[in-house]
Amino acid sequence: MSESTTAAARELGADLKRLRTAADHTLRSLADVVGFSDTKLSFWEQGSRLPAVDDLTMVLTVLGVEADERDRLLGLRQQAASPGELVAGSPTIGPQLAKFVNIEQTARRITEVSLAVLPGLLQTEAYARVVLGAESESETKVRLRMDRQRILTRDDPSEFRALIDDTALVRPIGSRAVMVEQWQHLMAMAERPNITVQVIPSTVPGYSPHLLGSFILLEFATASPIVHLEHFAASSSLWRTPDVSAYQAAAEEVDRRALTPADSAEHIAKLIDGTAPNGDR
Repeated sequence: MSESTTAAARELGADLKRLRTAADHTLRSLADVVGFSDTKLSFWEQGSRLPAVDDLTMVLTVLGVEADERDRLLGLRQQAASPGELVAGSPTIGPQLAKFVNIEQTARRITEVSLAVLPGLLQTEAYARVVLGAESESETKVRLRMDRQRILTRDDPSEFRALIDDTALVRPIGSRAVMVEQWQHLMAMAERPNITVQVIPSTVPGYSPHLLGSFILLEFATASPIVHLEHFAASSSLWRTPDVSAYQAAAEEVDRRALTPADSAEHIAKLIDGTAPNGDR
């Protein structure tokens, strides 16, 4: 049994709990049948430990799980044990980022509230290269960022909602050409049915939760949602329900202050043609 905190492990745990409950078993009654401790089973359901393949197969058999569902859950177990194809073999990707990429790849819905720079999943390569700097390892980070964006365009894409403060839109991170390309890319991505882009006007009176910092809310098919926070040289994830609930409420409050998707597209179009405030050529 190995340690794990990946989204796949948490999704597997949520499925095991659902199946146990459906089979009318408590943790203790199931533990008595399979010969494991209820603490061990609880760790599996929390996603904090991975069951051995043989142990998982035994539990699924006892719970009467059919072949297709069993194969899916065994596949989740394999995925949870994998380091993730996007980060394998890269010495410049730290463990925190590696863990986040693994989690991000399994999210069904992502909401990013951006205050200072544009969301990484919507950045162009030129914009990302400016943001990530000129250090020798930056090219690897740029490639990783571009690869991560495939979750928005793959056959079964994640839903993505970007709530972007308008100061992040107009901040001249790069040259005029870089910014125009970036704005055009935002417009194109927003046309996809799984992507919503909304601008938060900085002129709306009053306080908004996003003014204290950007955050990413990730939601999953069966596992509980998490919040990811990124800083200059560190990152952290919040898992506790009260913390996540507070950020979910914050995202909804920010959404109420944001322009509609249609009005946001019109705002970005004015930046492109130079007719919006701070959109001078």
